[in-house]
Amino acid sequence: MSPRRERRTLMKPLACLMKSVCAIIALVLSLSWSGDASAQVQAIPADVGLVTQLSGDVAYWNEAYQKTPEKAVALMKIRKGDHFDLPEGSKLQVVYFSSNRQESWTGPARLVIGQGESESEGKHVQPEVVILPPGASQGVQRIPALLRRAGLSRTGGLQVRGVATPQAQAPIELSSQEQAEIQVARKNYQDLRRQAKPDDLTPELYLLGVLADYEQFEEMEKVLKDAQARQPGNEVLVDLEKWVASQKAKAGQRR
Repeated sequence: MSPRRERRTLMKPLACLMKSVCAIIALVLSLSWSGDASAQVQAIPADVGLVTQLSGDVAYWNEAYQKTPEKAVALMKIRKGDHFDLPEGSKLQVVYFSSNRQESWTGPARLVIGQGESESEGKHVQPEVVILPPGASQGVQRIPALLRRAGLSRTGGLQVRGVATPQAQAPIELSSQEQAEIQVARKNYQDLRRQAKPDDLTPELYLLGVLADYEQFEEMEKVLKDAQARQPGNEVLVDLEKWVASQKAKAGQRR
């Protein structure tokens, strides 16, 4: 065999080996990139509370998933690691689901959301804190699910309006136990209302959360009108009332 043919014969398996190595490297890199993407998706923290009152141009961001500041909106969920920047004269009130802790902040202030309470950044500004009765935050915790049904939920970092809403079902028949739960919620609402400030919507949000579970649209409509009287500029409440009115009408047609 000539030296030239011998070199060609030796280079064929070498070329195949190089192709196999390149294919393995490409596969490893693709899996690495896929893993990085999955890690980014999984990096979004869990929801820990709700913004129950907001006034002024309050901005927020989160190093884990949203590094560009966005404008905060009423009734948006809060996540661990959210940073809020309150300018002079602005107000922010949040309710933590796990700790029943309600915090009211007044600007100028900067804070970061924790698991069960917030931490002030920079200046030592402290919020006004109220520990809600057991179960009160559970009613508030139902509000995000209600907003999703109405197409008014937070997606990513924004408060957005959806276009499609689920069809209302026929009015449900409440058991005696369910009726008792609603009655307890009404009593708890009255107790919360007596303790809350006039513009604090936490009592109304609590009652709305319970009523929504049992599709009590007529009573929800009345609660929302009262809530709007307490916070006239809250556009989410206006849109939510329109949705509740439409569900009430659809339910009435099925009777």
